[in-house]
Amino acid sequence: MTIGLLMLAGSAFTLYLAYNGSIFLQWWALAIIGTLVCGGAALIGIGLLGSHSLVDKWADAASSHEASVVLMVISFPVYCVLKPFYQTR
Repeated sequence: MTIGLLMLAGSAFTLYLAYNGSIFLQWWALAIIGTLVCGGAALIGIGLLGSHSLVDKWADAASSHEASVVLMVISFPVYCVLKPFYQTR
């Protein structure tokens, strides 16, 4: 559910910025971001409304090495945002 919230919130914020004219995105970037919004909403829905066995299957699938690479790529922007707050002095 955490990855779903990250995908939904980050992508929705990007779409909000594009809608207000703060950033300009090509059509293909908007399509990718729209897909991430839908994917995040699906993950949240599965986490909240899915059966216990379905959630266990998805958790097992996400723990494979290939899925870990995808999770690292998705989580990297959060790392970049939080890194300045945790730098040693």
